[in-house]
Amino acid sequence: MKNDFIKQPPHPETEWSACTGYSESALPIERILDVSLSDASICKGPDYMYYLTGTTDGSNIQVWTSPDFKSWSEPNTVWSLEKDGTWQKASEGSNGICSPEIHYVKGAFWITYGLKEGGTGLLRSLSASVQGPFRDMGKITDDGQDASLFEDEDGAVYWVYGNGNIARMTEDLTGLVESPRMAEVQPWKVAGREDHPSFSQHVQVGTYGAFLYKRDGYYYMFCADALARMGSDAVDTFVAVSESIYGPYSRRYLALPHGGQISIFTDIDNQLYASFSGCGSYSLVEHYPSLLPMCVVNPGFIRPSEDVLLEKGGVGTLKPIADFPIRDPHISTGPDGTYYLTGTSDKPHHNFWDRNNQLHVWRSQDLKEWHHVAKVWDLFENGTWENNIYENPCLWAPEMIFVYDTFWITYSLQGGGTGMIKSITGQAEGPYIDMGRMTNTDIDSSLFQDEDGQVYFIWQDGKIARMKTNMTGFAEDPRKLICSDGQRVGYEGAFIVKYKSKYILGAAEWNGDKRVDGTYDLMYAVADELYGPYTPRRLAVPHGGHGTMFIAHDGRLMSTFFGNDRTAPFRTRPGIVLLGVAEDEEGLCIVPCSE
Repeated sequence: MKNDFIKQPPHPETEWSACTGYSESALPIERILDVSLSDASICKGPDYMYYLTGTTDGSNIQVWTSPDFKSWSEPNTVWSLEKDGTWQKASEGSNGICSPEIHYVKGAFWITYGLKEGGTGLLRSLSASVQGPFRDMGKITDDGQDASLFEDEDGAVYWVYGNGNIARMTEDLTGLVESPRMAEVQPWKVAGREDHPSFSQHVQVGTYGAFLYKRDGYYYMFCADALARMGSDAVDTFVAVSESIYGPYSRRYLALPHGGQISIFTDIDNQLYASFSGCGSYSLVEHYPSLLPMCVVNPGFIRPSEDVLLEKGGVGTLKPIADFPIRDPHISTGPDGTYYLTGTSDKPHHNFWDRNNQLHVWRSQDLKEWHHVAKVWDLFENGTWENNIYENPCLWAPEMIFVYDTFWITYSLQGGGTGMIKSITGQAEGPYIDMGRMTNTDIDSSLFQDEDGQVYFIWQDGKIARMKTNMTGFAEDPRKLICSDGQRVGYEGAFIVKYKSKYILGAAEWNGDKRVDGTYDLMYAVADELYGPYTPRRLAVPHGGHGTMFIAHDGRLMSTFFGNDRTAPFRTRPGIVLLGVAEDEEGLCIVPCSE
């Protein structure tokens, strides 16, 4: 593969490698049919009509017809297990039909299907119509489910099923001429990414729903697989790519969030589409058939159109509050009620990872319009101890607080270590003086002032220490806050906010896999006392890792957001998520909600 995205895993913040793009005019995806249906499959017929089928009751195969994806006919039952079934009935433990797919191949309509307990079969229309009657072509494989047909450019037809099995069929499509072989994918082989599932576990694209598509000389093998992103029950759609039908296939990557089993086809205008049924509680079309425009943005790299929103909830429809690039955003309130925003800047080289040594601050009265205050610190111009440790230091994750009649900003350095600066005028724009090094290792430092006036330094994954009243260092030995089940709340970006008399400890965690196809989520735990015990951690904001919570003027709890994974609604822009807070059997429950 020549495409860098296929060969190497890029940082998920990069827009060019994102799975979901951002568009100001994007609209939520909708169901195309108000019928609960899984494994939705659509094909284009020779009459420029579109035909839809999928798993219904397990006894009948139904087909819907549409000229435009909008108006669909009443379902037509083209095959019935009870009426038309033969060998299927005798198959031990068959338990019904599943995952029918409709295809137009070699001048005829075909329907592939599986048995719920294993085995695959094929039906062929004996007329030019999708209404049949259909002839039972018999059992094709004893194993597997989710069967599909693929016709190559040379006219050869292949049986594709399960977790990516492929076998060439006889010319009359009555069986296989070879033993099926699985499309093996390449593992990640990149230092520091050994925790990606395909590095050590997966040599397959997914676990079920194999579908093969060819475009511009590339074979795209799609499969469904569950990836425990953002604490979700979703089943995602993965794809791997090859220039040969049998492989070797590239590393797999997530192509359609919450898509599960899909089929790919083009409409009469050659627009590429995926048909699917939403899989998981975050899907806007859960359990219902839908249609999604897809685009090939680079050879071998396919993703959904940026004009469609795929996730429900307060994050799925989130839009940036400003257009400047930022990571790790933090919002606090000044003494006059003004909101102040800071975070990791890409200045001066437009790069978050290379000598970005500047600290910038913005202000707002309403959390909507933001105005740049100043560049308040520059390691090159103002730094002291930092420049004696790192040749080209990067300044990360600053956080701002007003205590003891002035503004204080903590920050981190790439490579480890945290520092703090103090405004000597009491104004947000400074000037600031260097308060020195706070920790020799770790990153992501934060300050929290409790109701008794005591100030605490929190950093990395929940480490905490009370500050001296003159803020020159720690007044006690650091300790680490952990959840009652022994887990950390997250691995970086720890902070504390007090809300409704409860201490909320938050931090960022990668779920699913780290810095590849997983989600960078904001987790939280709750306690009655500052030092705990804290409840087991829960998900607060999907895709919201290293955001920080704050309380707005009207008393509502909110969280900052910037987008740092391939399926976030946008990337490296400031956002704000409104949080709903309620009590449940596990304690304080925090969930994103819409304005």
